[in-house]
Amino acid sequence: MQPTPANPSLKQIPLLTASQIARFKRDGFLVLPAALDPELCRQARDAMWAAVATHHPVMKRDDPSTWAPFNDEVSGQLKAKQPEIGGDPYFFTEGHRFYVRNGTEPLMLDLAPRPLWQVAEQLLGQGTVVWPAGADASGMTTGPCFMSDEAVSGLASHGVKETGQWPEKGSFTTEEALRLPRTGPVWSTGQGTRGLYCTLPNSPSPGPDYRRAHSDGVCYGRVRFQVTAYVDDLPANSGGFTVWPGSHRRIWREQWQTFLEGEKYTDDNLAERKADGYNDPVIQRIKADTRPVDCHGPAGTVVLWHTKILHIAGQNTSSDIIRQATIYGFMKTPESLPDPLVTDHTNMDIWRDWSDEVRAVDERQE
Repeated sequence: MQPTPANPSLKQIPLLTASQIARFKRDGFLVLPAALDPELCRQARDAMWAAVATHHPVMKRDDPSTWAPFNDEVSGQLKAKQPEIGGDPYFFTEGHRFYVRNGTEPLMLDLAPRPLWQVAEQLLGQGTVVWPAGADASGMTTGPCFMSDEAVSGLASHGVKETGQWPEKGSFTTEEALRLPRTGPVWSTGQGTRGLYCTLPNSPSPGPDYRRAHSDGVCYGRVRFQVTAYVDDLPANSGGFTVWPGSHRRIWREQWQTFLEGEKYTDDNLAERKADGYNDPVIQRIKADTRPVDCHGPAGTVVLWHTKILHIAGQNTSSDIIRQATIYGFMKTPESLPDPLVTDHTNMDIWRDWSDEVRAVDERQE
């Protein structure tokens, strides 16, 4: 049975054309300008400022001079405010960045993941996508999670390991109904977005080597593409999602090859790790031979991206703009991608788990 939108009046974003699918396959990303509901974007901006007013009131909405980077003392105090049921603090900061873990709230789900539902099924296959249900009345979420080493590590780093009984290493099997607190890593079960990721003006340069550029997670798992959605106008060079076109194919193949050769996410004793997405040698080559693209646009712009594409949050060189974005990953269901196939990619086909429509499109046809 297919889920139905919690809000029946929720308008769906139009299906992609063959040309758009071809561009997505070739480049690993696709920008949809002003695709989201303007009213929901406005509400999301208001929600962000309400969180700021509650947790960091010295920062004023109408006074950009107060949008200053966060010092270690403030960040430490905010990070210490973990919910009793586990998970990250609702609002926390680091330097020029701040985060609002409101990703399971109906507003954030109705803003981007649910309006993109028919696009997600178009790309991954009808009836094969995990529905973003959000949190229940107790503040908990329930969804499937492939318990890899990376997933288990994420439970610990996002403050929920102490609320459950999980091993130090992954079982590489699926927990069909993993319960996580609403501010925990709910993206690992497809139940919520990452909340709001915000970058203050005049953020530091990433440097010529883009040291923090990465490819999300490891190659195995069920997330096949993600979306970054802007809730406010975002001009060029204002902290937009930045990607290296075509890098998804190269990273996909490299990481799968090293995994199949035996390297694991927990192999942190290696002088050079290839499977973690930060210091993979192929990433260094991509940085050297590929020019990054700054994805910007008006409020409601959505960037669809293959989960293995090399990316980074860009530098915000503006003086009066806060980059406000939410991120969500669409995930295949355990029924459509059984456990044995999750870690079996011996043929290296990057589009194996996508819809017949996607597989049939020639990326050269655009």
